[in-house]
Amino acid sequence: MKKRVVGIGLIIIIFGFTLVFANNSGESANAKSDEQIESELIKSMEETKKEKEKIEKLFTRSSKALKDEGFGEVGLSYSYEERILTAQVNDKDLLEDYKREIENIIVNTAKEVGFNDFDITFMVVNRDVIQNKEDQKAMESIHKVSDIVSDELKDRGYNFSYSISVKPEKEIIIEGTDKDFSENAELEKLISNAILSKTNLNYAVKLKKKSESEIRDMEWQPIFTAISEETNKKFNEYRGFASSFHPQPLQIIIKTNLNNSWFQNSDEKVKEIEDYVDKIIELKIEELSIKEVPYEIIIRDKNNKKIN
Repeated sequence: MKKRVVGIGLIIIIFGFTLVFANNSGESANAKSDEQIESELIKSMEETKKEKEKIEKLFTRSSKALKDEGFGEVGLSYSYEERILTAQVNDKDLLEDYKREIENIIVNTAKEVGFNDFDITFMVVNRDVIQNKEDQKAMESIHKVSDIVSDELKDRGYNFSYSISVKPEKEIIIEGTDKDFSENAELEKLISNAILSKTNLNYAVKLKKKSESEIRDMEWQPIFTAISEETNKKFNEYRGFASSFHPQPLQIIIKTNLNNSWFQNSDEKVKEIEDYVDKIIELKIEELSIKEVPYEIIIRDKNNKKIN
């Protein structure tokens, strides 16, 4: 009888060790999975950064080449989700006669900078919205004034985020994120004098601090961009992104083409997407050194129903 009790005790102990081992194995597997997601994302975001640098070079070199060939100003834009480059011209006849030449310049420049796998579309700008010479001159002045403001702030060590609004009534409003930036009369005068000496234009300059909600929105924009770009690259099921700070907590909405039906179990894919987005947020918050705010990741199916 005593031997029998001992035997049962051994079985219980062995079984207990099995449970502990299994539990530890599960934790190890989860940790490894998290590391894999992080490693994959870091690599993907670095590739995205390099691709953006190539697109910048493509735009700069293509615009110059097109202008040198006598095609004037050709506007270029790019959709990351659809991988479509759009060339905008303001003359329908020019496009009809020289479409192939314009396309060849863009394609050859893309090869030079190492940018591949994209489509080109063309769009004619409505003649009615083309600016007259007076409007163009005014826009050039505004761009020049903005450049002077940026240079003045940079020279004085203001490297934080700010926005510049040039008002028609000769007023410039500069909104920054630094608390010591607003209502600095000396700096306002310095910027105003710099504009006057370089353009002979007399602008009144006002410095303001952005609100906390505006600062938060600005800080999170790079995160929203990364979520959209990286989720689109990773998942064929992705079809769109949205976000809202109101109501709280911050809602991060991932739209998918998943079919949430009883005969098609999408739980695993939903969890995969949710974990991926969560890791993007974690990495970008660390990279940008910004304050984390409470957020909720919402995954929607093809009918826009919440499925997580």
